[in-house]
Amino acid sequence: MTRQADTTRPITKMNLARSIPLLLTSTLTLILLLSGPLEAKKTRARTSGATSSGGGGSGVVLQTPPPRNPMEHNNRGVELGSKGLWNDAIREHEEALNQDPENQTFRMNLSSAHLHYADLLASKKKWYEAINHYREALYADPANMPADSHLDNCLRAIGKNPDDYNVRAALADEADIAGNYPVAIVEYRKCVKMRDNGPSRFRLARVMYKQGKIVEAYEELRTAINKDWNQQEQNELSNCHCLMGDILWDVTLKAKEQGRGPLYLKRLSNVGVCYRRAATINPNNADALRGLVNAAKEAVAISDSFDNNLTLAGAYSLSGDFERAKACYNKCWQLQPNNPALHKARTSFHLMVVSSALATPKLLEESRLKIEKELEKRPDDAELLYIYGKAQESLKNNDLALRAYEKAKSINAYVNPDLLQGIARLTGQPAIASSAGAGTSAATTGTAAGSAGGAATPGGGTPQEAPKVDPKAPPASKVSPQQYAAIEQKIASGDKEGAIADLSGILDKYPEEGQAYLLRGSVKEQSGDMAGAKVDYRMGSSLKAPGADDALRQLDSSRVNGLMTTAKQAMGNSDWVLAASSLKQVIRLAAELPEPHRMLSEVLDKMGDKKESEREKKKYDDLQKKD
Repeated sequence: MTRQADTTRPITKMNLARSIPLLLTSTLTLILLLSGPLEAKKTRARTSGATSSGGGGSGVVLQTPPPRNPMEHNNRGVELGSKGLWNDAIREHEEALNQDPENQTFRMNLSSAHLHYADLLASKKKWYEAINHYREALYADPANMPADSHLDNCLRAIGKNPDDYNVRAALADEADIAGNYPVAIVEYRKCVKMRDNGPSRFRLARVMYKQGKIVEAYEELRTAINKDWNQQEQNELSNCHCLMGDILWDVTLKAKEQGRGPLYLKRLSNVGVCYRRAATINPNNADALRGLVNAAKEAVAISDSFDNNLTLAGAYSLSGDFERAKACYNKCWQLQPNNPALHKARTSFHLMVVSSALATPKLLEESRLKIEKELEKRPDDAELLYIYGKAQESLKNNDLALRAYEKAKSINAYVNPDLLQGIARLTGQPAIASSAGAGTSAATTGTAAGSAGGAATPGGGTPQEAPKVDPKAPPASKVSPQQYAAIEQKIASGDKEGAIADLSGILDKYPEEGQAYLLRGSVKEQSGDMAGAKVDYRMGSSLKAPGADDALRQLDSSRVNGLMTTAKQAMGNSDWVLAASSLKQVIRLAAELPEPHRMLSEVLDKMGDKKESEREKKKYDDLQKKD
């Protein structure tokens, strides 16, 4: 399919609660300024068999003058179409739209030309060529209903059910993975018509963003976040908010360049909202965490205030960078030591520390001591008791942990979703929520979770030495080896659907289980779902599952081998345009591979684009350091 190349900016990433406040009208205005004009289709010159009046050639005489402006190209296209010269008509309509991309009449005429040519091809049973032109017609004008209907007929002719959502979604995913975003847009639009839910809208927005249709992508995202999302789709919802943050981040930087200070600050606040919601929904969303930290750092650079430092501290906490978070909280304390927001934020910080597998024993002990001091002031605070118990459990002081959990349960069994599970982990028996027994709980006697005598142990002896924890090690698995073995047996027997269902169930319960992501990714790869496999391998890698990094690299390499060969051959022939195009497709599919960035840097340098060449070289160097 011939793609319409939009006027785009470089794509920086691909790679919130259920709603977001509506932004001011100026947001879309600024996005319009940023995204530039609508798409302008660049096409190869085609040899026309027609000539203008008085010319030679094939004998077809045209009455329209040689075109010199958009209207004349449009009129020439209409005349060529009337004579059945559809390839030439399409070329002229494309040129008219190139020169005047805002003209809706030109857009409709281009769509109509593709429709008529597709009808001609379909009448000759050239189904695949017809499908290509029907999609071109719908990409140019989504309201072209005959093209939509006739495309369905062609799909039926090649054995595909056009009314099956899964069929259309698979066609869209295929095109997206191949980098053919116009086809993906057409098919995802069809998916939205068939199933107007959050994930369908998000996938459409994502390919629109990749194609450079920034305004349309943003509008789709705004619609998507207000649709229904089930529990299994939370990661995609997180990505939806993250992509909104990416778009608004670009808009924010544009406002900064234009010197629009108040607007810049407002946009920066909205960027933070988007990334924070994305990170809250999926704490493992690395892009959202990175974006949140960058936005907060930008705010602190503008104003080193209490609020901005508190935001940056929260961003570092969410990303697991606890030492930097501590430094920011200390700065907040220096600025406003009695601010009630600081107390609440610090409690959340300690909760994140004791719940993190990456927290060092030293950091865990610091949080335990801080919470212990707070418990001396408020011994019946259920949240503090839970945090204290979690710290003791992480430090392997299980008896003290259980006493703290039991007292917290007697006050408020639902203070944290993990409280009852924590009791079950330590006792081996399911805990039952009950408000009874508040006065007889084991934790109400003795040290009250160590608040009065934090160093004491059950036998009155010396405290246990905190175990050494390797911060680079993956979190301890909460799934038994037997359960994984049963799933692997399903995979070996060919029951891929059953294996995926079991693994998805594990991840719903334990979203930090990297091994489950790795296994599910391998099943998806075997099933041909390369995009899904990459997502799972990447999640497994972020959770430090052994083998996930290698699986991700191998998947990326296998997907781009053909394109890399094309790029190398083009470089050998000094065909820099083809080489650049192939390498950019490689990077879209496998941005983590360093070599394509190095090659693209070399190609761009040959083409005279020094700035972009340096940018790709830096990406290459960064990836090399990472490896």
